[in-house]
Amino acid sequence: METHLHIGFDDTDSADGMCTTYAVTEIIRQLDFPVLLGYPRLVRLNPNIPWKTRGNGALALTIGGSARTAFKIGEISGKPVLASFDEGEEKQNRRAISEKASAAIEALAEMDDENTNPGLIVCDTRPAPSFYWRAVRYVVDREDALDVCREADAFIAEWKNGRGIIGATAAVAWLPAGRTYEVITYRERNRWGKTRNVNEEDASMLSVRYPSTFNNYDNETRHMCISPASPCPVLFGIRGSDPSILPNAMQSVRSELVDRWLIFESNQGTDDHIIRLSQEPEQFCSYFASGQVKTGPRTITGGHVFFEMQYGTRIITCAAFEETKNLRNIVRKLVPGDGVAVWGAYKAGAEGKTLNLEKIQILSLVKRFVKVGNPLCTRCGKSMKSAGRGLGYRCRACRTTAQEARFREADCTVSTGLYSATTSSRRHLSMPAELAVRCAAGKAANNWQENDN
Repeated sequence: METHLHIGFDDTDSADGMCTTYAVTEIIRQLDFPVLLGYPRLVRLNPNIPWKTRGNGALALTIGGSARTAFKIGEISGKPVLASFDEGEEKQNRRAISEKASAAIEALAEMDDENTNPGLIVCDTRPAPSFYWRAVRYVVDREDALDVCREADAFIAEWKNGRGIIGATAAVAWLPAGRTYEVITYRERNRWGKTRNVNEEDASMLSVRYPSTFNNYDNETRHMCISPASPCPVLFGIRGSDPSILPNAMQSVRSELVDRWLIFESNQGTDDHIIRLSQEPEQFCSYFASGQVKTGPRTITGGHVFFEMQYGTRIITCAAFEETKNLRNIVRKLVPGDGVAVWGAYKAGAEGKTLNLEKIQILSLVKRFVKVGNPLCTRCGKSMKSAGRGLGYRCRACRTTAQEARFREADCTVSTGLYSATTSSRRHLSMPAELAVRCAAGKAANNWQENDN
């Protein structure tokens, strides 16, 4: 018997209810509050998967921490949840734990929804970390996950088509290159589906009071990002780079009664889903690339903004959609010749295949010029007239010609720097500009130029 066991599971929720993170709290309760080895894990996977449920998050926890060095990471109905970074000596009953975890998932999963297909693994050896990187960046087959699980000698349980086994395996396999944390609070069961009571002013002040937190409130749209809109059990969640301050941040938000809360270790805000573009991009993948603006931005119906970027010998069409809000205004100020780095998802749409921007870094700016008038005739000094589209200018009296109008250098209305989509439209995995600036693990464009996972 092992002294620790990894439990991974995914796909218990639906668009209309439940939350897979809530199942973690129920498994902990069903196992009679074991000491966890490290924080439970909330692992986001490829955000472009078309059959995902909401945030495409998978969950894992490891039981078998030492009670001697345990510390509090949560509370369920008044009882503390403890974790330790030291392994305990107590042996774990793999069969009993697998049965209890399976029962908890069967009781909670939205089985009536055709898109809910849970998967569960229990093992003492983590699957290869390479499987996580495939699952967070590419489209992975269920059979690939099963092969990895068998290599790790894992207990496997699947329901319906079993697609959740992919996320379950990836969540256990995750070996963090960068990490953040999230404290998630949950509602009393009789409040599920009802209007949430969370103080908006407190949410808007979180980033000021606790600077290591991020994605709390969208000042541009006045949207409270810590609280979901779905009828799931979550009340609110606060993300940050320092787990020690999250309980205080949680307590600073006035709200309805919190039934339970738990701190998760996560890959949110790490850019783990981003691939450095080197070959032909694939549908449903996200990329980083840098180059020069080739054509000036154009806006189409709906407020979406597009421009072409020269990347080596390739021309990439970049898109800033209406939902990104102020990011579109940054893109509109670009001119041909500006040096940029872009992060985004590669997808096919009405405008063809585009890189849909999550953020952009302006690396260099060329001089801007504004037209001050038509050229002046060198003989009579009068202003020339257009000779027709593409034909330059001509003085009607003297018959002299010129090719270019008169310009003067204009002030630049944009600065070099890193710009993200508005807070409420950011993807869970996307590293926001403010986090990239202050986080030592943040990947700005210069880091992406030098190395990639």
